[in-house]
Amino acid sequence: MRLVLLAAVAALTALPAAAQIRDPSGGVRWPAPSPALPGVARELGQADRSIRDGRESGQLSRREARALRRESRQIAVLEERYMRGGLSDSERAELETRIHALRSVTGAKRSSKP
Repeated sequence: MRLVLLAAVAALTALPAAAQIRDPSGGVRWPAPSPALPGVARELGQADRSIRDGRESGQLSRREARALRRESRQIAVLEERYMRGGLSDSERAELETRIHALRSVTGAKRSSKP
């Protein structure tokens, strides 16, 4: 039993560091799942770039960018969950609505800053 437990711990600690994402705030995060739908991947990619650009230009605070990135990851996780059982029309509509809302909020926050 101990041998199995030791093997599991050794396997977990041997994961490559490249499999992790370094958060600008200094924390290490596991990457969000890659979206399976091309449209979702493209839209989330654009939203993530907008968040990054807003943070780099000072249009978004660290807290705002963190909250927007969290929402982006949640959308990717939800999309992966929906894909497991087959994506229905209502699930696709929900993903598209959430992405649209994320991009709208990001744009509004960026434009409200001088």
